[in-house]
Amino acid sequence: MEVSDLQNKKQESGFFESGGYKLHYTKRDNGKGRALLLLHGFMDSSQTFLFQEEYLSKHFDLYRFDYRGHGDSEWLREGFYHFMLPLVDTKTFIQKFLPEKFHILGHSMGGGLGSRIAGLYPERVESLVCLEGFSSLQDPEKERRRFLGWLENWELSLAGKDRKRQKNFRSVEDAAARLAPIYPRLPKERLLKITETLTRPAEEGGYMWKSDPSYKNGPPVFLSPQFTRHLWETISCNVLVVYGQKTHLALDDSKEVFSHIRNLKYIEIEDAGHNMHHDRPELLETMLEEFYVTNLK
Repeated sequence: MEVSDLQNKKQESGFFESGGYKLHYTKRDNGKGRALLLLHGFMDSSQTFLFQEEYLSKHFDLYRFDYRGHGDSEWLREGFYHFMLPLVDTKTFIQKFLPEKFHILGHSMGGGLGSRIAGLYPERVESLVCLEGFSSLQDPEKERRRFLGWLENWELSLAGKDRKRQKNFRSVEDAAARLAPIYPRLPKERLLKITETLTRPAEEGGYMWKSDPSYKNGPPVFLSPQFTRHLWETISCNVLVVYGQKTHLALDDSKEVFSHIRNLKYIEIEDAGHNMHHDRPELLETMLEEFYVTNLK
Protein backbone atom coordinates (compact mmCIF):
# COMPACT_ATOMS: atom_id res chain seq x y z
CA MET A 1 0.00 0.00 0.00
CA GLU A 2 1.27 3.46 -0.90
CA VAL A 3 0.18 6.67 0.78
CA SER A 4 0.97 10.05 -0.74
CA ASP A 5 0.14 13.64 0.12
CA LEU A 6 -1.53 15.73 -2.57
CA GLN A 7 -1.42 19.27 -1.19
CA ASN A 8 -2.40 18.03 2.28
CA LYS A 9 -4.93 15.60 0.79
CA LYS A 10 -4.17 11.98 1.60
CA GLN A 11 -4.17 9.47 -1.26
CA GLU A 12 -3.85 5.73 -0.72
CA SER A 13 -3.18 3.17 -3.46
CA GLY A 14 -2.80 -0.58 -3.24
CA PHE A 15 -4.47 -3.90 -3.97
CA PHE A 16 -7.45 -5.75 -2.53
CA GLU A 17 -8.71 -9.25 -3.28
CA SER A 18 -11.94 -10.07 -5.04
CA GLY A 19 -12.77 -13.65 -6.01
CA GLY A 20 -9.13 -14.70 -5.76
CA TYR A 21 -7.83 -11.82 -7.90
CA LYS A 22 -5.74 -8.83 -6.88
CA LEU A 23 -7.41 -5.61 -7.96
CA HIS A 24 -5.83 -2.17 -7.86
CA TYR A 25 -7.56 0.65 -6.00
CA THR A 26 -7.04 4.28 -5.04
CA LYS A 27 -8.66 6.27 -2.24
CA ARG A 28 -8.33 10.04 -2.11
CA ASP A 29 -9.27 11.52 1.26
CA ASN A 30 -10.16 15.17 0.71
CA GLY A 31 -11.64 15.60 4.18
CA LYS A 32 -15.17 16.02 2.79
CA GLY A 33 -16.88 13.21 4.71
CA ARG A 34 -18.84 12.41 1.55
CA ALA A 35 -17.87 9.38 -0.58
CA LEU A 36 -18.00 9.17 -4.38
CA LEU A 37 -17.52 5.80 -6.08
CA LEU A 38 -16.01 6.21 -9.56
CA LEU A 39 -16.73 3.39 -12.03
CA HIS A 40 -14.83 3.25 -15.33
CA GLY A 41 -15.86 1.86 -18.69
CA PHE A 42 -15.06 -1.13 -20.91
CA MET A 43 -11.32 -1.56 -21.75
CA ASP A 44 -10.65 1.61 -19.75
CA SER A 45 -9.13 2.19 -16.31
CA SER A 46 -10.09 3.83 -13.03
CA GLN A 47 -8.04 6.87 -14.06
CA THR A 48 -10.64 7.69 -16.71
CA PHE A 49 -11.88 10.69 -14.72
CA LEU A 50 -8.44 12.32 -14.64
CA PHE A 51 -9.86 15.58 -16.02
CA GLN A 52 -12.64 15.64 -13.39
CA GLU A 53 -10.69 14.53 -10.30
CA GLU A 54 -9.67 17.98 -9.06
CA TYR A 55 -13.21 19.32 -9.46
CA LEU A 56 -14.81 16.28 -7.80
CA SER A 57 -12.36 16.58 -4.90
CA LYS A 58 -14.02 19.86 -3.96
CA HIS A 59 -17.17 17.92 -3.02
CA PHE A 60 -16.10 14.33 -2.29
CA ASP A 61 -13.61 11.82 -1.00
CA LEU A 62 -12.88 9.72 -4.10
CA TYR A 63 -12.88 5.92 -4.32
CA ARG A 64 -11.93 4.08 -7.51
CA PHE A 65 -10.57 0.69 -8.64
CA ASP A 66 -9.83 -1.32 -11.77
CA TYR A 67 -12.09 -4.30 -12.52
CA ARG A 68 -10.31 -7.59 -13.11
CA GLY A 69 -8.87 -7.60 -16.62
CA HIS A 70 -8.54 -3.80 -16.59
CA GLY A 71 -5.96 -1.21 -15.58
CA ASP A 72 -3.47 -2.47 -13.01
CA SER A 73 -5.66 -5.35 -11.81
CA GLU A 74 -5.04 -9.03 -12.56
CA TRP A 75 -6.29 -10.63 -15.76
CA LEU A 76 -8.67 -13.59 -15.70
CA ARG A 77 -6.73 -16.85 -15.45
CA GLU A 78 -9.47 -19.15 -16.81
CA GLY A 79 -13.06 -19.04 -17.97
CA PHE A 80 -14.61 -16.04 -19.73
CA TYR A 81 -15.41 -12.47 -18.80
CA HIS A 82 -18.99 -11.68 -17.89
CA PHE A 83 -20.82 -8.60 -16.61
CA MET A 84 -21.27 -10.41 -13.29
CA LEU A 85 -17.52 -10.21 -12.63
CA PRO A 86 -17.22 -6.39 -12.46
CA LEU A 87 -20.49 -6.41 -10.52
CA VAL A 88 -18.97 -8.80 -7.96
CA ASP A 89 -15.75 -6.75 -7.88
CA THR A 90 -17.73 -3.57 -7.28
CA LYS A 91 -19.69 -5.15 -4.44
CA THR A 92 -16.44 -6.40 -2.86
CA PHE A 93 -14.90 -2.94 -3.14
CA ILE A 94 -17.97 -1.29 -1.59
CA GLN A 95 -17.96 -3.77 1.26
CA LYS A 96 -14.25 -3.23 1.99
CA PHE A 97 -13.91 0.53 1.55
CA LEU A 98 -17.13 2.51 1.23
CA PRO A 99 -19.13 4.03 4.10
CA GLU A 100 -22.82 3.18 4.57
CA LYS A 101 -23.95 6.04 2.32
CA PHE A 102 -22.18 6.99 -0.90
CA HIS A 103 -22.60 8.56 -4.34
CA ILE A 104 -21.81 7.02 -7.75
CA LEU A 105 -20.37 8.45 -10.96
CA GLY A 106 -19.92 5.93 -13.77
CA HIS A 107 -19.01 6.04 -17.45
CA SER A 108 -20.24 3.56 -20.08
CA MET A 109 -20.00 0.07 -18.55
CA GLY A 110 -19.42 1.86 -15.25
CA GLY A 111 -22.68 3.72 -15.74
CA GLY A 112 -24.44 0.40 -16.32
CA LEU A 113 -22.85 -1.01 -13.17
CA GLY A 114 -23.76 2.09 -11.20
CA SER A 115 -27.42 1.97 -12.21
CA ARG A 116 -27.66 -1.66 -11.12
CA ILE A 117 -25.86 -1.05 -7.82
CA ALA A 118 -28.22 1.85 -7.14
CA GLY A 119 -31.16 -0.49 -7.77
CA LEU A 120 -29.75 -3.28 -5.61
CA TYR A 121 -28.88 -0.96 -2.70
CA PRO A 122 -31.26 2.01 -3.01
CA GLU A 123 -30.97 2.77 0.70
CA ARG A 124 -27.21 3.34 0.39
CA VAL A 125 -26.78 5.31 -2.85
CA GLU A 126 -27.44 9.04 -2.41
CA SER A 127 -26.99 10.19 -6.00
CA LEU A 128 -26.20 8.59 -9.34
CA VAL A 129 -24.54 10.11 -12.41
CA CYS A 130 -24.29 7.94 -15.53
CA LEU A 131 -22.24 9.11 -18.49
CA GLU A 132 -24.07 6.81 -20.91
CA GLY A 133 -24.12 3.10 -20.01
CA PHE A 134 -27.69 2.05 -20.91
CA SER A 135 -28.90 -0.62 -23.33
CA SER A 136 -31.88 -0.80 -25.65
CA LEU A 137 -34.07 -3.87 -25.84
CA GLN A 138 -32.44 -6.33 -28.24
CA ASP A 139 -34.10 -8.24 -31.03
CA PRO A 140 -34.28 -11.93 -29.92
CA GLU A 141 -33.19 -13.28 -33.30
CA LYS A 142 -30.16 -10.96 -33.31
CA GLU A 143 -29.30 -12.19 -29.82
CA ARG A 144 -29.68 -15.82 -30.95
CA ARG A 145 -27.18 -15.26 -33.75
CA ARG A 146 -24.76 -13.46 -31.44
CA PHE A 147 -24.94 -16.25 -28.85
CA LEU A 148 -24.47 -18.91 -31.54
CA GLY A 149 -21.32 -17.15 -32.75
CA TRP A 150 -20.00 -16.95 -29.19
CA LEU A 151 -20.78 -20.63 -28.53
CA GLU A 152 -18.99 -21.80 -31.67
CA ASN A 153 -15.84 -19.82 -30.85
CA TRP A 154 -15.66 -19.84 -27.07
CA GLU A 155 -12.78 -22.35 -26.88
CA LEU A 156 -10.49 -19.80 -28.52
CA SER A 157 -11.58 -17.11 -26.08
CA LEU A 158 -10.61 -18.97 -22.90
CA ALA A 159 -8.19 -16.92 -20.82
CA GLY A 160 -4.84 -18.68 -20.64
CA LYS A 161 -5.45 -20.70 -23.82
CA ASP A 162 -4.65 -19.27 -27.25
CA ARG A 163 -5.01 -15.78 -25.78
CA LYS A 164 -5.45 -13.16 -28.43
CA ARG A 165 -2.08 -11.59 -29.20
CA GLN A 166 -1.57 -8.33 -27.36
CA LYS A 167 -0.65 -5.35 -29.50
CA ASN A 168 2.68 -3.73 -28.63
CA PHE A 169 3.78 -0.20 -29.45
CA ARG A 170 7.23 1.36 -29.62
CA SER A 171 6.11 4.34 -27.52
CA VAL A 172 3.15 5.92 -25.77
CA GLU A 173 2.94 8.31 -28.73
CA ASP A 174 2.45 5.34 -31.10
CA ALA A 175 -0.32 3.98 -28.87
CA ALA A 176 -1.92 7.44 -28.83
CA ALA A 177 -1.89 7.46 -32.63
CA ARG A 178 -3.84 4.18 -32.52
CA LEU A 179 -6.44 5.84 -30.26
CA ALA A 180 -6.67 9.07 -32.26
CA PRO A 181 -9.54 7.91 -34.56
CA ILE A 182 -11.58 7.04 -31.46
CA TYR A 183 -10.93 10.49 -30.00
CA PRO A 184 -11.21 12.80 -33.03
CA ARG A 185 -12.01 15.88 -30.91
CA LEU A 186 -9.10 15.67 -28.47
CA PRO A 187 -5.98 17.84 -28.62
CA LYS A 188 -2.73 15.85 -28.70
CA GLU A 189 -1.72 16.74 -25.14
CA ARG A 190 -4.99 15.46 -23.69
CA LEU A 191 -4.88 12.32 -25.83
CA LEU A 192 -1.38 11.52 -24.56
CA LYS A 193 -2.51 11.85 -20.94
CA ILE A 194 -5.35 9.41 -21.53
CA THR A 195 -3.06 6.98 -23.36
CA GLU A 196 -0.64 6.97 -20.41
CA THR A 197 -3.45 5.66 -18.17
CA LEU A 198 -4.22 2.83 -20.60
CA THR A 199 -0.72 1.48 -21.33
CA ARG A 200 2.19 -0.07 -19.45
CA PRO A 201 5.74 -1.17 -20.38
CA ALA A 202 5.85 -4.61 -22.06
CA GLU A 203 8.34 -7.28 -20.97
CA GLU A 204 9.77 -7.55 -24.47
CA GLY A 205 10.10 -3.77 -24.76
CA GLY A 206 7.81 -1.00 -25.86
CA TYR A 207 4.30 -0.55 -24.46
CA MET A 208 1.11 -2.61 -24.34
CA TRP A 209 -2.51 -1.99 -23.41
CA LYS A 210 -3.27 -2.66 -19.75
CA SER A 211 -6.64 -4.28 -20.45
CA ASP A 212 -6.96 -7.98 -21.28
CA PRO A 213 -7.76 -8.36 -25.03
CA SER A 214 -9.85 -11.44 -24.18
CA TYR A 215 -12.42 -9.06 -22.70
CA LYS A 216 -13.39 -8.09 -26.25
CA ASN A 217 -14.79 -11.57 -26.88
CA GLY A 218 -17.81 -10.59 -24.80
CA PRO A 219 -20.06 -12.65 -22.52
CA PRO A 220 -22.38 -15.43 -23.72
CA VAL A 221 -25.49 -13.68 -22.38
CA PHE A 222 -26.29 -10.43 -20.60
CA LEU A 223 -28.36 -9.76 -17.52
CA SER A 224 -32.07 -10.13 -18.22
CA PRO A 225 -33.47 -6.84 -19.57
CA GLN A 226 -36.60 -7.40 -17.47
CA PHE A 227 -34.55 -7.72 -14.30
CA THR A 228 -32.39 -4.74 -15.26
CA ARG A 229 -35.50 -2.61 -15.74
CA HIS A 230 -36.79 -3.70 -12.36
CA LEU A 231 -33.52 -2.55 -10.82
CA TRP A 232 -33.85 0.83 -12.56
CA GLU A 233 -37.36 1.17 -11.13
CA THR A 234 -36.00 0.50 -7.63
CA ILE A 235 -33.52 3.41 -7.71
CA SER A 236 -34.64 5.99 -5.14
CA CYS A 237 -31.96 8.71 -5.43
CA ASN A 238 -31.78 11.56 -7.94
CA VAL A 239 -30.20 10.51 -11.23
CA LEU A 240 -28.33 12.49 -13.89
CA VAL A 241 -27.80 10.80 -17.27
CA VAL A 242 -25.47 12.46 -19.79
CA TYR A 243 -25.00 11.44 -23.43
CA GLY A 244 -22.73 12.85 -26.11
CA GLN A 245 -24.76 14.02 -29.10
CA LYS A 246 -22.28 12.32 -31.42
CA THR A 247 -22.03 9.05 -29.47
CA HIS A 248 -21.75 5.82 -31.43
CA LEU A 249 -23.86 4.11 -28.75
CA ALA A 250 -27.09 6.05 -29.09
CA LEU A 251 -30.20 4.31 -27.78
CA ASP A 252 -32.84 3.09 -30.20
CA ASP A 253 -35.60 3.43 -27.60
CA SER A 254 -34.42 6.02 -25.07
CA LYS A 255 -38.00 6.89 -24.10
CA GLU A 256 -38.65 3.29 -23.06
CA VAL A 257 -35.31 2.95 -21.26
CA PHE A 258 -35.60 6.13 -19.19
CA SER A 259 -39.28 5.60 -18.39
CA HIS A 260 -38.11 3.10 -15.75
CA ILE A 261 -36.07 5.65 -13.74
CA ARG A 262 -37.64 8.09 -11.32
CA ASN A 263 -36.11 11.46 -10.45
CA LEU A 264 -34.20 11.49 -13.74
CA LYS A 265 -32.53 14.45 -15.40
CA TYR A 266 -31.27 13.82 -18.94
CA ILE A 267 -28.72 16.02 -20.74
CA GLU A 268 -26.89 15.79 -24.05
CA ILE A 269 -23.52 17.46 -24.66
CA GLU A 270 -22.95 19.08 -28.03
CA ASP A 271 -19.85 18.23 -30.06
CA ALA A 272 -19.07 15.25 -27.81
CA GLY A 273 -18.94 11.54 -28.44
CA HIS A 274 -19.23 8.55 -26.11
CA ASN A 275 -16.30 9.81 -24.02
CA MET A 276 -17.76 13.21 -23.28
CA HIS A 277 -15.74 13.49 -20.05
CA HIS A 278 -12.65 13.63 -22.29
CA ASP A 279 -14.16 15.57 -25.22
CA ARG A 280 -15.81 18.36 -23.23
CA PRO A 281 -14.55 18.20 -19.61
CA GLU A 282 -15.23 21.87 -18.85
CA LEU A 283 -18.84 21.68 -20.00
CA LEU A 284 -19.39 18.42 -18.13
CA GLU A 285 -18.01 20.02 -14.97
CA THR A 286 -20.61 22.79 -15.26
CA MET A 287 -23.40 20.20 -15.55
CA LEU A 288 -22.07 18.19 -12.61
CA GLU A 289 -21.81 21.31 -10.48
CA GLU A 290 -25.46 22.17 -11.12
CA PHE A 291 -26.54 18.64 -10.26
CA TYR A 292 -24.41 18.26 -7.14
CA VAL A 293 -25.16 21.69 -5.69
CA THR A 294 -28.85 20.80 -5.92
CA ASN A 295 -28.57 17.25 -4.57
CA LEU A 296 -25.73 17.11 -2.06
CA LYS A 297 -26.69 17.06 1.58
